[in-house]
Amino acid sequence: MVKLDEYDLKLINFLLDNSRLSLSELARLLFLSRQTVKARIERLEREGIIQKYTIKLSPTFERKGNLIIVILETESPKKFEEYDEIVEINKITSKKYIIKILVEKIEKLVEIINREEFEVLDIMPVLESVERDRHFRVTVPFKCDYCGKEVVNEPVTYKYHNKVYVFCCKTCLREFKRMEET
Repeated sequence: MVKLDEYDLKLINFLLDNSRLSLSELARLLFLSRQTVKARIERLEREGIIQKYTIKLSPTFERKGNLIIVILETESPKKFEEYDEIVEINKITSKKYIIKILVEKIEKLVEIINREEFEVLDIMPVLESVERDRHFRVTVPFKCDYCGKEVVNEPVTYKYHNKVYVFCCKTCLREFKRMEET
């Protein structure tokens, strides 16, 4: 199990929003050095957490073909990997799957679903598809570095001596600064 700290999770969320952010921009957003950000990204890639960077095209430029939803049962889901046309696999029970298949010709769909390893329960063409712009978010609970309370809303951050401190309110930040001055 890979241990991720708050900076790793923030880095992942920034890259989910925009995978083209430069190292300098990421470093500025995270209050870290470029070298640190680069090392963290390389570690996340090496450990398989970040597997690829991609783009989202407008619907005008999306792949041509027919999107088909198939509900099936199988003992060997590894067989799905043989087909590039299978664009999404969703396991719903121990043996049942909902898969999305993007095919240009119906013959390819027939080839996929006529496998002995699959028992097809239902086939449905997708007539219309609306994709919502939602991103996976990982929420990290923060505790105030001054009073210790859990930060409920947007945290107040303060960078001091290359360390980022998190506070629940401006009062805790002010008191922290006052404590640092003494």
